Amino acid sequence: MQLNLTEVPFSTRGSYMAISKLGSEFRGETIKEGLYFRTVHGSASSSLLARMVPEKEGKELKYIIHAQPEKLIIQAEGKECRIAWYDDKTLLFSGNLPIAFDFLAEDSTYTFAQPWKEGDRKFYLLNCFRGNSRYMLRNQQGEIHLEQKWKGGNAEYCRLHIQGKEEYLIVLEENFEEWRDRGLEYNFEEAVHRQKEAFETFFSAMPSVPEKYQDAARTAAYVNWSGIVAPCGLLKRESMFMSKNWMCNVWSWDHCFNALALSYHCPREAWDQFMTMFDFQKKSGNIPDSVNDCKVIHNYCKPPIHGWTLRKLMKNMKLSRHQLQEAYDKLGSWTGWWLNYRDENCDGLCEYTHGNDSGWDNSTAFDHLPPVTMPDLAAFLVLQMDVLSEVAEKLNEYSDAQMWKRRADQMLTKMMEVLFRDGHPVARAGFDMHVVENQSLILYLPIILGRRLPDYVRKNMIQVLESDKFKTKYGLATESPYSPEYEADGYWRGPIWAPSTMLLLDGLKECGEDGFVREMTEKFCGMVQKSGCAENFDALTGEGLRDRAYTWTASVMLVMAHEYL
Repeated sequence: MQLNLTEVPFSTRGSYMAISKLGSEFRGETIKEGLYFRTVHGSASSSLLARMVPEKEGKELKYIIHAQPEKLIIQAEGKECRIAWYDDKTLLFSGNLPIAFDFLAEDSTYTFAQPWKEGDRKFYLLNCFRGNSRYMLRNQQGEIHLEQKWKGGNAEYCRLHIQGKEEYLIVLEENFEEWRDRGLEYNFEEAVHRQKEAFETFFSAMPSVPEKYQDAARTAAYVNWSGIVAPCGLLKRESMFMSKNWMCNVWSWDHCFNALALSYHCPREAWDQFMTMFDFQKKSGNIPDSVNDCKVIHNYCKPPIHGWTLRKLMKNMKLSRHQLQEAYDKLGSWTGWWLNYRDENCDGLCEYTHGNDSGWDNSTAFDHLPPVTMPDLAAFLVLQMDVLSEVAEKLNEYSDAQMWKRRADQMLTKMMEVLFRDGHPVARAGFDMHVVENQSLILYLPIILGRRLPDYVRKNMIQVLESDKFKTKYGLATESPYSPEYEADGYWRGPIWAPSTMLLLDGLKECGEDGFVREMTEKFCGMVQKSGCAENFDALTGEGLRDRAYTWTASVMLVMAHEYL
């Protein structure tokens, strides 16, 4: 399995470090093209730490890269540098190709290297201020030469050159203030073997998929495995970032899809992914928009798909009574937050205060000033209250079960009265509840209620979804390609996304539309096989867009290929 480092970073489970091949621009910053050592800690003002330059007599060499989950090889002029992870905080560099690490000190105050001694062993301490991170380098074999101009508090430039008369073995460790030399001697091939075994074990625990999608499945497994970070800072448990490119956060609906992919054979990890956002739940019941190891974003939230997710987790894995109780308490509080704080006109239906709250940030359904009352939100809450009723029964809380069932029925009735017009879904904005005319796929998410919907509404929605309004060669576009608002790279105004695809197909499966579900799943999996685990895809060409190593895309591909094919 070969990794394309222009799309998928070289990293490992648990690590906050990554290596990427970048072009002349990264996140709005003009940079030199090349291979970069990066951090994904949330406190970094820039994730770029050092540019890695193969060199000969001080001149940069042209090189080629071969990357696999267990090792990365840089080759130039018949020589090579091999890179592997010893653990999530330690990288090993072995080979005979001289490499310079340019630690990007220019215009970056307080980035510098200093000699460091621990007993009789010598190191270099790298202080990367913009990355808010520090690293230790040691030459177990070979040489490290520091090229640096120190100027009263910081370095004007900082480069470390590694080389060896024959072979070198350089050790790079992430260093926080409590770092001590572990006194280890490293074996490169042992590290490669251990990483290969770790990835293969993870891959074998992923949902099984048809043989023709094995390449896509391996890529998806790597994106997820390498996307995991260890508990650190605010994060109390292993958490899967959306990406180690630049979407280095956990968002409060993305984590649900990642939990599902783990739920078949990794129940402990699945539970951690599901609960990670609930670690930040407020007394009011709200869970934040996103988190990382250093930051919690509360400006927005995300849609309450957690009841839908819990129902699937209960199907795929055995939950203890303690887990059921924990889920019931947190899910009940989350549902209560919507009912108590997001029904501003007290009409029995909740509202989104921004497109970001829906997860469909710039959907045309939000073209008018919020609040916007949407049928997808009502459907999610109906389903969530149904699941709360089911869990309450399992916990012998029978009066609670009846209460949640009654509230779900009341919201469903209100949804049908207000958010459907002539049997078709509509969005309503403002307190006058005027209709927002749009051609967004978001309106059809209530199909997740399946046979809970009235027959005529269900048939209308199925007819639209299976028509050419949204359907393309590659799947379901988030804005109808016939809409004047359609944009090929318009985020939620056209591109195909993994979560919208899975939610809709899950609902259609509940409605008995097995043939169409299979057809759309084949389209989606074929697109991932062709274009990788991109954040989203051009609906007409199937090309990957935006972040190209996105974990929920990987998870959805694995789950749908397993469940529907």
